[in-house]
Amino acid sequence: MSALDLPRAADLPAFMSRLRDRYLQTETGQFVLHGNVHDVLLCARRVWSMPAFLDAFFAPSNKLVVHYDPGRGIWFPDDEQTARAALALADLGFVASTKLAPRGMDKTPRPVLARNLRDAIGAERQPEVALEILEALLSKPDLPTAVIMHYAELVAPDGAVSSLGFFDRTAAARLHRWSLSDEIVRGNNVVLMLTGAMADLSRRVTRNPRVGAIQVPLPGALERARFLAQIKPGLDPDRGETLTRVTAGLQLRQIQDLVAPKIPPPEAPANVDSTRDVFHTPPALPVEDIAERKREILEQECAGLIEVIEPDHDFSHVGGMEPIKGALMRVAEHMKAGRRAQVPMGILLVGPMGTGKSFLAEAFAKESGLAAVRLKNFRDRWVGSTEANLEKVLTVIEGLGNILVVIDEGDRSMGGGGDSDGGVSSRVMARLKEFMSDTSHRGRIIFIMMTNRPDKLDTDMKRPGRFDLKIPFFSPQNPEERAAIVRAVIRRHKLTADLPDEVLLPILEGLAGYAAADLEALVLLAYDDLQSGVLPEGALVVPGTITAPFLAQAARDFMPTRETNMVAFMELLAVQEASNRRLLPPSYRDIDVAELNALLRGARGLVDR
Repeated sequence: MSALDLPRAADLPAFMSRLRDRYLQTETGQFVLHGNVHDVLLCARRVWSMPAFLDAFFAPSNKLVVHYDPGRGIWFPDDEQTARAALALADLGFVASTKLAPRGMDKTPRPVLARNLRDAIGAERQPEVALEILEALLSKPDLPTAVIMHYAELVAPDGAVSSLGFFDRTAAARLHRWSLSDEIVRGNNVVLMLTGAMADLSRRVTRNPRVGAIQVPLPGALERARFLAQIKPGLDPDRGETLTRVTAGLQLRQIQDLVAPKIPPPEAPANVDSTRDVFHTPPALPVEDIAERKREILEQECAGLIEVIEPDHDFSHVGGMEPIKGALMRVAEHMKAGRRAQVPMGILLVGPMGTGKSFLAEAFAKESGLAAVRLKNFRDRWVGSTEANLEKVLTVIEGLGNILVVIDEGDRSMGGGGDSDGGVSSRVMARLKEFMSDTSHRGRIIFIMMTNRPDKLDTDMKRPGRFDLKIPFFSPQNPEERAAIVRAVIRRHKLTADLPDEVLLPILEGLAGYAAADLEALVLLAYDDLQSGVLPEGALVVPGTITAPFLAQAARDFMPTRETNMVAFMELLAVQEASNRRLLPPSYRDIDVAELNALLRGARGLVDR
C-alpha cells in the first residue's frame, strides 16, 4: 500500500491548502491556526485527530515533526522521529550523549534512543525550557523541522506587558525572534501555533506581518455531508440531507457523538422465540432530539454568549403590520430560494418601545423556518476576553449559516464605546462591522437589530451594506389596526371573546397612541377581571367569555406608562431611518426631509427640557 500524500489530497481541507500555498510561495514559515483547531478532520477518506493529521501531512517532506503542549510536554509522532531528534540534540550538545546512549550512539538501537530521549525531555512542560529545546532543533542546519505548538495561548498569552510574568513576556519575544531569524526561516522549517481564539494569543505574535494567521472554520455543509457518509455507511439521501442541515454549526466531533455514539452492544434478550429477535440495534436518534442536543451544545460552548431562539408564535399572532410582514416574508423566500442578491445584509427595526419589534422578529424566525440566535452580552472585564468572546460567537454564526442573528436594544449593546476601556469597544465594533459587511455572508446570515434610539448608533453601523432594510414601527394608527392587535392577543393567549367589530371599534376609538404592548396589557386586565369576578357596572352574572363591558372597564382602568414627548421623538427617528416610504403610515409617507428635520429638532428640544 502506497504512503498517503496528504499535501496533494483532492479533499485537503481549505485552510490547509492556504497554509501549504503560502508556505511554498513566500518566506512565511510561522503560522497561527485559530478557531476550530480541536476538532477531527476528514481527509483522504479517513477521520483524523488534528495532531495525527499534521503528522501525516508533513510526512512526505521528511521534516522532523515535534509537538509541544504545555499540559503534556514534548513528543514526536513515532520512535523513528524521536530517534532523529535524539541524534540532533546529542550532536548539538543539548542533551548528553551518554544519557541517551551509554554504550555509544552507534551501538544503541533507535527504539532505545527514542525511549531515552522521552525519559530525558518528554515530561518537560515549562515553556522557557521547552522553547529552548525547540529552538535548538529549528536552528540545526540540514534538519528541516516542523514545530507544532498546541494551546499556544498558554505559552505566550495576550495582555498588558505590565500584567504578564517574565516568562510570558520572554516566550512572546522568542516566538517573534523566530519569525525574523534567517537561520530558522531559510532552513525549510515551519512553526504552527494552534489556538482556539486569536485574541488569547500575544499580539507580539498575531500582529507580526511575518506570521500567517489562518482560520480553521467550523465544517461547512459539504464537509458535514461527507463526514456523515463516512461514519454512517448506507445512510439514505433524505435523512443524510436532513442531518446535514440540522447539524450546522457543530464540530465533526460533536456530530459523531450525536449521530454515531459509541454505545456498548446491548445484552442479548433472554426470552425470545426466534433467532431474529436475538439481534437488534439501538434506533437512530430522532432529528428533534438531535436539534435539541445541538441547542444545548451551542449554548454551553458559547458560555451564555448566544441564545438559540425557538419562538412559539408566528405571524398569525401578530396583529396588523401587513406591509412589514409582507416585506419580511419576501426576504425569507429570497433566502430559501437562493436569490442572494435580493437578501439584505441586515434588517434594522426602529420605533418606540412596546410597538412589537422583538415580538415580530421572533415571529419572523418562526414563520420563515430559518434558524435564529440572539446575540447576548459578550463583553468581559478580563483583558482580551471580550475580543475572544466575539470571535467565538462569530465562528459559530458563520458555521450555522442560513441564520437570523437577533440583537436586542442595539443602541445599548452596539452604541457608545470610547477610549475609557483601552480601545476594546472600538476594536470590537470594528470587527463586528467587518463581519456584518462581508459580502460572502449575503443570503446566509442576516442580522436583525432592534432599537428605539437609532440616533445613538454609529452612523457607519447603520449604512447600507450592513443594514439594507430599515423598518419603522409605530403604534397602531386607527381603531381597525388596534382591533387586529387585540384579536391577535386573544389568539396568542388562547382566550375566548365575544367582541364583534360593532362593539370593539367604538371602545378602541379613544385609545389613540396605545402601543401593541399597551393593548395586550389591556386585554389581559379584562381577562383577569373576568376570571376574578370583577363585574362591570350593571352586570349581574359572570359570562363565560370576554365581552365588550369587560374590555371597556379595562380601558377605563388601565393607565399606560409612557412619556409622550419621548414616544413622539422616537417615532420621528423611525421615520428618519426608514429605508422605504411604503412602510410608513399615511401621515408620514409624503413628508420631505426639511420638514422632518424641523419636527425632529422640536421634538428633541422637548425631550431635552
